[in-house]
Amino acid sequence: MNTATLVATLQTRLAPALALARRPGAKRALRLGVLALIVLFVGKSLSGSWGDITRHHWQINWPLLFLGFALLVAQELSFGFIWQAILQRLGYLLPWPVCLRIYLAAEFVRYIPGNVWHVLTRVTWAEREGVPKSYGFASMTVELATKIATAALAFALSLFAWSDLSQLSHGFGHIASLSLALLGVPLLLVGLHPRLLEGGLNRALVLLKRAPIRLHLTYQDIAQIVLRWLGSWLVGGLGFWLAVAAVTPLHASTAVALACVGIYALGWDIGFLSFITPSGLFFREGAVALLLHLSGLVPDLALATIIAVLAARLLPTLAEILSVGGAYWLARQPQATASLPA
Repeated sequence: MNTATLVATLQTRLAPALALARRPGAKRALRLGVLALIVLFVGKSLSGSWGDITRHHWQINWPLLFLGFALLVAQELSFGFIWQAILQRLGYLLPWPVCLRIYLAAEFVRYIPGNVWHVLTRVTWAEREGVPKSYGFASMTVELATKIATAALAFALSLFAWSDLSQLSHGFGHIASLSLALLGVPLLLVGLHPRLLEGGLNRALVLLKRAPIRLHLTYQDIAQIVLRWLGSWLVGGLGFWLAVAAVTPLHASTAVALACVGIYALGWDIGFLSFITPSGLFFREGAVALLLHLSGLVPDLALATIIAVLAARLLPTLAEILSVGGAYWLARQPQATASLPA
């Protein structure tokens, strides 16, 4: 059987299943099924270790927790400044109060399932400030590509700080995992080349029936944006590390801090790319809990799950709420040149 015949046969056999999967009801059922499996897995994990959880010495170090929260707020604010830098490199300079309030006010739209609505919202609001939709979409493309890639990059680099990679690598060992990280870092950086970003963006614009544009970006521009994102992940990751250390004993070492930075960054990536639940709900916490467990930082998986919910979901969400409240306050100040989008 040749390749063409095989493909045709597979398409014929899979056609009914694909047609069923395209139905809105089937998509909803798939989401609910995945959520049910996640809840079942978490519930089983918690019930099996409930005795250990209740016996855990839950003594919160409030200064560490507040300091970690402050760093998570700082990371949330950094997102708006990074977007402003991207817009500036595309030829559109907006005042930082405008960038912050548009970015932060649009962030809450992420809690609508799909993880794309905040993109459309921010592009529309930026257009009111004089940024054409094509370039607003371009800024979001560059932002998301660099943010996702640098989160993965931060995790890859953090592997050098792990004391034992045997559980993560399923027996391939420390050297194999580090080699994978060494190979992955250059590939991530090559994938951020402006020509590749421009090609992907213009293909998307064609699908949206918009004229292609030219990204006047150099690789040096991309490198500077990548460095900003790495700084942002470092700040947020250190906030996550302090939050975890506030509720469970952790070694106060650079290696542990860097491992937490990588875990936090990859957890965000997995949550964002899930596209099933609002803002990656359950997926981010599940990934962070599993990584905390595999890294040996929190040996008990059920305990790691509770800590992940606190440090990777509740505190970042509170940081978002505080930042959004600040954005609305900022919108009422005289220096804000445009009103907050409704």
